[in-house]
Amino acid sequence: MYRRRAISTAGALVAISSGVLPGPAFAQQAVQLDEITVTARKRPEAEKDVPISLTNVEGAQLEDLSKIRSNADLARSVPNFNFVDLGGQSSNLGNIRGVGSLSPVSPDDTSVVFYVDEAPQSVYGIAPNLLDTERVEVLRGPQGTLFGRNAQGGAVNIISRLPTFDRSFSLSGEWGTHGTGELIANSPLIPNVLAGRVALRYSNFGGDVPNILLGGNDAATQVGAFRGSLLFAPSERTTITFRGSYAKDDDTAPRWLLRGAVDFPVSAIDPRNEVNRESENYNLKIRHDFGSMVFESVSNFQHTTSLQLSDLTDSLVFSKLTGLPPAVFSVPGADLASIGINENTWLQELRLSASKDSSVAWTAGLNFFRTEVALDGNARSVTPAFATATGNRANDFATNSYAAFGEATFPIVGALKGTFGLRATHEEKDAFYRYRGVGTPGTVPSYAQDLSLTDDFLTGRAGLSQDWTPDFMTYATVARGYVTGGFPANSVNNPLGKPEVPFAASTSWTYEAGFKSELFDHRLKLTGALFFNDVKNGHLFVFNVPAAAFTVATLDYQSWGGEVEAAVRVAPGFEVFGGVGVTEAELVNVPIGSATGAKNGARVPNVAALTANLGFQYQVSAESVGLAGNFFFRANYQFVGTRAADVANTFDLPSYGIVNGKLGWKGQNFGAYVFANNLFDERYEAFGQSFGPTTQSVRVDQGRLIGAGATAQF
Repeated sequence: MYRRRAISTAGALVAISSGVLPGPAFAQQAVQLDEITVTARKRPEAEKDVPISLTNVEGAQLEDLSKIRSNADLARSVPNFNFVDLGGQSSNLGNIRGVGSLSPVSPDDTSVVFYVDEAPQSVYGIAPNLLDTERVEVLRGPQGTLFGRNAQGGAVNIISRLPTFDRSFSLSGEWGTHGTGELIANSPLIPNVLAGRVALRYSNFGGDVPNILLGGNDAATQVGAFRGSLLFAPSERTTITFRGSYAKDDDTAPRWLLRGAVDFPVSAIDPRNEVNRESENYNLKIRHDFGSMVFESVSNFQHTTSLQLSDLTDSLVFSKLTGLPPAVFSVPGADLASIGINENTWLQELRLSASKDSSVAWTAGLNFFRTEVALDGNARSVTPAFATATGNRANDFATNSYAAFGEATFPIVGALKGTFGLRATHEEKDAFYRYRGVGTPGTVPSYAQDLSLTDDFLTGRAGLSQDWTPDFMTYATVARGYVTGGFPANSVNNPLGKPEVPFAASTSWTYEAGFKSELFDHRLKLTGALFFNDVKNGHLFVFNVPAAAFTVATLDYQSWGGEVEAAVRVAPGFEVFGGVGVTEAELVNVPIGSATGAKNGARVPNVAALTANLGFQYQVSAESVGLAGNFFFRANYQFVGTRAADVANTFDLPSYGIVNGKLGWKGQNFGAYVFANNLFDERYEAFGQSFGPTTQSVRVDQGRLIGAGATAQF
């Protein structure tokens, strides 16, 4: 996770073989952890100086994350971060410290926002595959001040690599239970003025969930990604960066598997589920240093399309639910749904920030964001439970968001600092629902509805921090979070001739106290925080069993707990890191007899009470066997505790642990390794829904991946 300082090979061998730490002078050069620079507050600064809880993932730890399931693997590497693996077209969902949506209520609804190069990603978009990525910063707690709309639970800040003025080329591949190929090329085009960079990746996985109706396996995945970037530096004070990317992601992962089925996990759908996504992303950033302040402009356009084809009735699930033979639900195409989503988003942000040496660190700016979503669906069903899912839908949504923001950290007295930030946002939303029936009993021939709303709101944070020493800081903050209200994407009332009902905005207050430290001559980094979240009208979906559909539930809840993370350089070439997160999250103020089935004190769904990870990296010279370069061994363990499956707490998703490892050799221009992800083939349950007291269905995630890989650099 941390870059190593240069050391002599001989010194490293002596230190490791002796089994003791080197002397003070050598330790200062070789064993110190490097200082990490982050942009969590929209300006470069040392991570240890940022008074919020965050986890920075970079280097080897970032390199080892799954190339097929990046969001799930990333979340398990960060305490108190839970990826909501709902499946289908919702790829970028998560909760942090218990705050987050169980499923997107609307096309622009999420409480944890994923950003790539400062642009928010669509909840329906492709999961960031971390191709050629510099680092990932996971920021806990409301980030609405600087990151903007809907970041009530936190933000995932993904920073891709910039072109450099050096020439380099690398080609890598992995072979085994999956296949991956990757190419990265960097070159100066005009020395010290213009440079370009290209990165490509293709990954393929054949699936590991047997389908008893069709034969073969479901849950196959193909991921392709491309990014091209240009860096133009006309002067020392001005840089212009342009990035263009394209990604395609196809999978056949089933969403509803019968829990407890013989030979679980096993699928019984015909045809296979198919989710096909494509995304284009264009990003232009202009930066100019005026000396006294820095100006930045970020312009972004994204175009995302997705198509999901699904069999609504898994034969095993509905046979268990109804008591009818599985053959009743095995008719190909009898219960079939298709959903197409086309989304365009525009972002323009202008910022001014204080210079690096300013006594007051501040950032201020203006932001405009627009999203247009067309959601078209058609479905037919012979199963009465799916009456409200049938018919043809053409639902269009549009949002315009305008914001002004600013945040400053300033000295108060001595080493005591204050931080204050505020963001004012105005939003306009429109929804157009069009429904045409297909003759399903109980549904209307057609229905049309137009809705609109406006909203003005404030988000922000205030805090105090104290630098007790250059290497030990404490802080306390209070932050206001907000997720805008709007219109449900899933129109379950229109087929019955009834209007869809807008849902309310969610508001929250978050209180946090923490510390950051570097101890023992910077060999040990130790950070920790405690928190309390009070959320009103949290956006939590409910699976409506009679309608066999997800519907909106806005419920109050609270969460509290903490996290601790540490990294220690034991000796040159040997590092241990890990973290533990504890979160208790409960529903509060639930009306008696709520139709959601929720009760006061029930656990918030998909929130693990305990998350943890522990890993190490060990590297030693290969000279003892006559090779240049180094041998390396990396391994980590990721634990996710028990989670409630739904707001009614009808059943729990059990805890699980994942073991990953990589062993190899890396020379100056070539490297080779063997690897195992999910070494012990833990088929954990990622998401669940209850169809009634006797029938539970779940989504399982990927099993064991093993293989070998190689990298060549020129």
